[in-house]
Amino acid sequence: MNKKIICIILIIAILEYFCTFVFAENSLTNTVTNEIASDTIDGQTEELRKQNEEMNNKINETNEKLEYVKEELSDTMLKVQETEDKVLEYEKQVKELGQKMNELQSSIDEATANLEIASQDYNAKSDMLAQRLVAMYEAGDTSYLDVLLKSSSLTDFLSRYYAIEELTKYDSELIDRVEKEKNNIEQTREKLEAEQAEIKIVKAKSEQTTVVLNNMKTLQQSYVERLSTGEKTLQEQITAYKKEQAEIQAKILEATNTIVPNIQYTGGEMLWPVAASGTVITSNYGVREHPIQGVVKQHTGLDIGGADTGTPIVAALDGVVTHAGWLGGYGNCVMISHGNGVVTLYGHGNKVLTEVGKQVKQGEAIMELGSTGNSTGPHCHFEVRINGNYANPLNYVKVPQ
Repeated sequence: MNKKIICIILIIAILEYFCTFVFAENSLTNTVTNEIASDTIDGQTEELRKQNEEMNNKINETNEKLEYVKEELSDTMLKVQETEDKVLEYEKQVKELGQKMNELQSSIDEATANLEIASQDYNAKSDMLAQRLVAMYEAGDTSYLDVLLKSSSLTDFLSRYYAIEELTKYDSELIDRVEKEKNNIEQTREKLEAEQAEIKIVKAKSEQTTVVLNNMKTLQQSYVERLSTGEKTLQEQITAYKKEQAEIQAKILEATNTIVPNIQYTGGEMLWPVAASGTVITSNYGVREHPIQGVVKQHTGLDIGGADTGTPIVAALDGVVTHAGWLGGYGNCVMISHGNGVVTLYGHGNKVLTEVGKQVKQGEAIMELGSTGNSTGPHCHFEVRINGNYANPLNYVKVPQ
C-alpha cells in the first residue's frame, strides 16, 4: 500500500482517538479510588479497568507509530497546517476588530446624541441666565433692601422677603446648572474625540490585518494545490475540525462572560460532579500532543467514568445556568456561572435536566451521564474556568474518598 495512503489512514485514526475528550491515557494510574483495596472493587469497576486497559494499549500502539507518521507527512502538508493556523488567527483578529469598531461606533453615536441634547439644554439655560443678568442690570442700583423697606405692611414685607429669597435661590441654582451643563458637554466632547481617534486606529489596523489575511489565504491555497487527492481530503477534515473547535470556544466564552446578577463566588470546595460511588478519572487535565500542529493542544478538564448511562450529574456549586444543550464535540453540555468569573462545564451528557437562566444549588441534578458528542464511552467531561481560562479541576473539586 502506498505510504501516503497509510499516512492518511493513520492520521484519521489518531484524530478519532485524540481530537476531543476521550477516555485518555494513564487511566489506570489516575483513579479516584486508588487507595481502596483491590478486593473491595466491584465487578463494574473491574470491567471498566479492563476496558480502559484495552483503550490504553490501543493508544500506546498508535503512539509507537507516531514517529513514522511524522516522517511520512509531506513538507507541503505541514506548511498548509502552519498557514491555516495563521489564517484562522488573522480571521479571529479581523472579527474582534470588527466587533471593536461596532462597539466604538455605537458609543460615538450615543455620545453624539447626548452632546446634542446637552448643548440644547445648555443654550436654553444660558439664555435664561443672560436674561436674568440683563434684568438685574436694568434695575440699576435698586437693592433688595430698598424693596423690603417699601413694604406697606408686615404681610407685604414677608411676602416680598419670601419672593426675594426664592429669586436669589433660583439665580444661584441656575448658575450652578449652567456650569454643570458646561462641564458635561466638555467631558462628552472629550470622550467623543477620543473614541473617534480610536476608531480610526482600529479601522486602519483592521484593514492592514485583512490585507495580511488575504495574502496568507493566497499562500495557503498555493500549498493546498500541491497536495495529493488524499491529502486534500484529509486537509478538508482538519479544517472543518479546527473551525468547529473555534466556534465551540467562542460559544463557551460567550456563556462564560454572561453577566449573572446577585451571584458571587465565595470559595470553598466544589462537589464531585458525578453522583455515584466507584467513579474513576479516566483522563486527567493537561497537555496532549499530536503530530499535526494545532489539532489538539490540551485536555481542558477531567474525564470521569465508572458510572452507567443515566447517572445524575450534579452542580459542583451554587450558580446560574448559562448554557444547556448541544455544544459540538461536548455533546449535551451544561455550563454554570458561580460568580466572579468562575464557571464549571459538564459535557457528553445523555440528557439535559436544566435550562439557561435557572438558579441551581450545589448537588442539584443538571444532566444525565452519557456518551454524546465526541466520546468513546459513558463519562462526564468536567471543566473549571476562571475568567474564561482553563484551570485544573483538581485544585477546586472535592474528590470522593
